[in-house]
This record gives sequence, C-alpha cells and structure tokens, in this order.
Amino acid sequence: SGLALHRFLSGDQLRRLCFVTCGPSMARRRVRALYDFGLVDRRVVVAQPTRGVPPFVYTLSRDGAAVLEEEGREPVTAARASWNMATFRHRFEINEFAVSLTEALRGTPYRLRSWQHEEHLKLPTQDGWGRVEQVTHPSLPKTTPFLPDGYFDLTGPGSTALPFFVEADRATHGLRIWATRAKLYMAYATAGLFRQRFGHDAFKLLIVTTPDHRGRSRRDNILATIRQTIGPSPLFLATTFPEVKANRLLGPVWRRTDG
Repeated sequence: SGLALHRFLSGDQLRRLCFVTCGPSMARRRVRALYDFGLVDRRVVVAQPTRGVPPFVYTLSRDGAAVLEEEGREPVTAARASWNMATFRHRFEINEFAVSLTEALRGTPYRLRSWQHEEHLKLPTQDGWGRVEQVTHPSLPKTTPFLPDGYFDLTGPGSTALPFFVEADRATHGLRIWATRAKLYMAYATAGLFRQRFGHDAFKLLIVTTPDHRGRSRRDNILATIRQTIGPSPLFLATTFPEVKANRLLGPVWRRTDG
C-alpha cells in the first residue's frame, strides 16, 4: 500500500515505512521475496548513486496492484513508465519527507491521518486524469493554478486536526516565484477555499529547500521574499532537506517569516 500511495520508494524507504521491526538484512530479503513473486517491480534510475539518488527504486507491479484492489484497498496510482531526472529528484524528496514524518510520529500522541500527493490533489474529471484547481482572488494578477506537492493532516490529543501543505524547493527557479506563491496561499487561506475543500479552518505551508551554501541561505531568502510580499505571516514555515530526519523533523528546525 505504501507503493500504491507514493508511486515508488527506495529499499531504505520501504524498510523504514513498511518493515519497521526488521533489520536491514531481513528487510532486503522481504523486498526480494516481493520482487520474486512479481508483486513489485524494480526500476533503474541511474547507473551509480549520485547526490543522494538511489540506483533503483521499487514500484507496484500489475499483480501487486491487483492484489490490493481485490482486498478493497486504496486506489492504485500507476507508476511512470520512464523517469525524468528532475521530476524524479523532486518526487523522491517529497517521498522522503512523508516517510520521515511517519517515522517521527511513532511513539508520539500524534497520528498521520491522511497523506495526499499532487496527483491526489487534482480535482476529479470524467477521464480520470484530474484537473488542477484554479484560484481567482483580488490579490492575484490573474487566475492561478493551485497544486501543492503534498498535503497531510495530523490528529493530536483531543482529536485536534492539524493540516499542512508541503512544497519542496530544489532552487531550480528564481525567488520571484515565491512572491506569487505567497499571494496564492494567502488567498487560499483567507477566501474560504481551504475550508470549503478540506473542511478545516486553517493550515500551514511547510517549505523544504536546499541547505545553506557559501553563506547564502535559500531558506532565509524564500522567507524574506514572502515577508516582503505579504508581511510576517504565521502561515509559512521553512527548513532544509538535511533536516528531514525522523529525529529532527518535529524539533526546532523550522524558521518563520519573522525569523
């Protein structure tokens, strides 16, 4: 079911998500058994691991999808037939966040009630592909597509709901895009659109981006751009990819727009 939700996972991610009580060797044997029985496929990503990218990942096979569907489990998301490396890296980071979050919540009073990737956040259409939600608001110069990288909500003590959107920023575009996104998320929060669709009053956006390099901080620059655009809003929190670890993610690693 983890592969059905996340499209693909590395062997390490599978172990941390699905084989919690197993050691690395036992987890590898179990993944190998799933592969030998034809329930998962293994897809080559690159010849050798580079910059944190695994050499191959696992996806759900047709037989594996059929087994889940026979058991009435969640709808299966088809895996991509080929990988665009930039798209793969981006999704790999989002999957890593989801797996690390699941790990971090173990042993706490909080539970991950739901996780939705961008393909799940599209509005339903008859052809089954979905369409991106469009937001119109006086603060936006034009109608703007709204499609976060992910959404999840937690339940805490007293069944308190804590909703979050997630955006992974790999510094592949200029900072000006965050001026537009700041207005977009603020419009989504204040125009009643979030409550109308997700049933909650408020959310926070978690931004995960590249680490500091040569005295420059992409994280701080993103937050500064947001602050200059809409002011010091509590809506936005940011951290860096190295902080996305089970033992750190729930700690004081998040920066706000007010510093």
